[in-house]
Amino acid sequence: MKRNLTRTGATALLLASCGFLFAQESEAKIVDEGKLAQYCREEAIVRIKNAGELIILPVEKNHGKFHVYGQTDEGSPVLFECTFDANRKFLGIKVTGDHDHGDHAAKGAPKAAINKCLQIVGVPANVEKVSPLRPPFYEIIIKEKASPRRVACTVPADGSEIEDWVEMN
Repeated sequence: MKRNLTRTGATALLLASCGFLFAQESEAKIVDEGKLAQYCREEAIVRIKNAGELIILPVEKNHGKFHVYGQTDEGSPVLFECTFDANRKFLGIKVTGDHDHGDHAAKGAPKAAINKCLQIVGVPANVEKVSPLRPPFYEIIIKEKASPRRVACTVPADGSEIEDWVEMN
């Protein structure tokens, strides 16, 4: 009888601890919809070493989940995505790492100009065409990797600012 009591006690303890874990999970912090981007920014600062300035895009809702996309503001940006469930519970952050766009420089524009345009796109993209304009400007046609979106970006060789931006689709 004592042996059964011990098993019963152990089972009760196990169930109680599991119930406690479930209670903790269901009591996870829900983020206000207006603060999803700020919450993502804070998570990115924690996860990305030397994050510096961050560019955060507007919150998107897709397939019942909230997504916040962002990147570091540097020549070779680190891209990240925060995901929240339909109740706005934080599910995690995906950091896609350093994207060195140096291979695009062979397409005819200085790396600084190409990187500036790629930064503004904010998602992985390819340079389709580079056309020199009046010095020191270039027109750079960029296509997103995961969508049909194409843009024309006019930028000076030093990549200091975007002169013009045209959505081509």
